[in-house]
Amino acid sequence: MYNLAVIFESSPFDMKGQFNAVHNRVKNLLATGRCKVDVYCLHSKDNAFTRKVRGTKKVPHPKSVEIDGIEYRMLWYRFSVLDHFLTEKLHRTSCFFDLFIRKRVGMFKGYDMILAHSYEGAYMAKAVRDTFGVPYHVTWHGSDVHTHPLRNQFILKTTRKFMEAAECNIFVSQSLMAASAVISDYALKTVLYNGVSEKFVRYSDDRRAEIRGRYGLGPEEKIVAYVGNFLKVKNVAVLPELFFKIHEDFDNLMAEEKRDDVSLKFLIVGDGKLRPELEPLIKKAAGIDVIFMGNRPADEMPDIMNCIDVLVLPSRNEGLPLVALEALKCGANVVGSDVGGIPEVIGKKNSIAFRKKVDGEPDYCGSEFVGKFSWRVNGMLQKPVEQMLSPDFDWKRTAENELGLIERALESLE
Repeated sequence: MYNLAVIFESSPFDMKGQFNAVHNRVKNLLATGRCKVDVYCLHSKDNAFTRKVRGTKKVPHPKSVEIDGIEYRMLWYRFSVLDHFLTEKLHRTSCFFDLFIRKRVGMFKGYDMILAHSYEGAYMAKAVRDTFGVPYHVTWHGSDVHTHPLRNQFILKTTRKFMEAAECNIFVSQSLMAASAVISDYALKTVLYNGVSEKFVRYSDDRRAEIRGRYGLGPEEKIVAYVGNFLKVKNVAVLPELFFKIHEDFDNLMAEEKRDDVSLKFLIVGDGKLRPELEPLIKKAAGIDVIFMGNRPADEMPDIMNCIDVLVLPSRNEGLPLVALEALKCGANVVGSDVGGIPEVIGKKNSIAFRKKVDGEPDYCGSEFVGKFSWRVNGMLQKPVEQMLSPDFDWKRTAENELGLIERALESLE
């Protein structure tokens, strides 16, 4: 039986994005019965002033958190206003994080292998390997490849070191692995797709109607939703214009068919830095009936996904969007931008490309993109299509494949 350590930075207090992906990977690795896994969760510890500058919320600081029987051992590191300036403005590593890593490497001396996730996890795994010779794999999820390393040479060079020292680099989509070529074409690489939690299933029509009623949604209403963070990379700036265009086209189609018995409503689930700026703009868009739900507990998301007719993903870039997998599993249709791993999930036909501007940059909020996106969404509202998930998006298969990589790596080191 292999003795493994998982290291990553994320928050177990809201269970979003990368945390969900890592949680399901660990759960399915343990289910094989062929390994023991200890999980270490890195998290910054801000004081009141730093939280105000960063726009973060106060969270408890427990030594560990248990979720679904898995213990997450919390590794809290100090994060000051100086660190915020270093990471956000200069795109450098926090000075306290570097000192923290050096003090903690001894915790990982006895493991057979470390399974790191993203930059921070790789940072610690590389330090352990350099000190004690413990090998490691790294799973890269998205912005740790397509955004942060391209900001400056420091992040690019350190990411390259982490990749090339790893026994294997795992990417969550083919497009992300291809994008990593600008960082290193020497490192060993492969793709293991994320899966979908078994909690996400399509409900019966009666139960879907009941859930809709709970959220104030009519059983016959058409629901278009955005589920995600209010961040620049998610291209949320396009939502006011996109929702207005979808609504306008929907009304025109209903008028042509002389129907007044079907209405359209928009649902927005999520929060983030840009929400205060964008929420009033979306609400002002003429004729739009929109509900802002904010962040919701993880165990509520299967219910919400079962309320949706069409999910929109207008992102500027993505690794592999878990939200798309979850929506499809619950019977919703998904339309997204033609970037990152989105087409690998929903297909090219449902992925809308950004038109290039004169300077060569993508026009993230252009009228052509908005028009084509709206046309595809309204087509699905009129006649839903069956979007099938590939069997590759399966956590059990991913766990078995990851164990195979671990076995081969450890055998080669004997």
